[in-house]
Amino acid sequence: MNVTLKAILQWAFDLPESRIVGGPSWLDSTRWDIDAKGDNSIDRQKTYDSAAAAAEKRLMVQSLLAERFSLATHSETREMPIYALVVAKSGPKLLTTKADGNKFDRWNNRIEIEGGDNTISVLAEELAETLGRVVVDKTGIKGRNKIDLNWTPDDVAASSPPSDSRPSLFTALQEQLGLKLEPQKGRVQVLVIDRVKVPSAN
Repeated sequence: MNVTLKAILQWAFDLPESRIVGGPSWLDSTRWDIDAKGDNSIDRQKTYDSAAAAAEKRLMVQSLLAERFSLATHSETREMPIYALVVAKSGPKLLTTKADGNKFDRWNNRIEIEGGDNTISVLAEELAETLGRVVVDKTGIKGRNKIDLNWTPDDVAASSPPSDSRPSLFTALQEQLGLKLEPQKGRVQVLVIDRVKVPSAN
């Protein structure tokens, strides 16, 4: 797998990085290969309930982490800096779609989402991953939308040639989607890492 333990925790607990707190610095640096064999019944279950199968596999990985990494965690609510995703004064600039399922891509400072009944909530989660801070959807916008958001990171914009005309993320949100991010304080459910240890060799 060659991934950090923080990335494994994100998947196992189905949480963005911004909602996982505590733990040693090596969570974000040391990379691991995890080889585990699951119950075949879970794979058979995928044919009729993929969500239930994914939840079952997450529980299995949580158990593995507790056994091999001595992981101990608890959940609590903390008041933290957040971003509220709201509608800009210009109003939303969204294209509705009838596409089934959820098409999603995020790469090279670009987010594309199409379909699904919670498009804006998915966008908020991806913005949280990009910004490293919880983003709460306060737009009140429901339904299926098509989103194509392009931006230039602030650190790149300062040194990039004028040929890169893409705006910053905050500007792109307003210009391309009619949405904006407002810094606020909010109560956020987080996963706190109480204990984690480097495992012994196999």
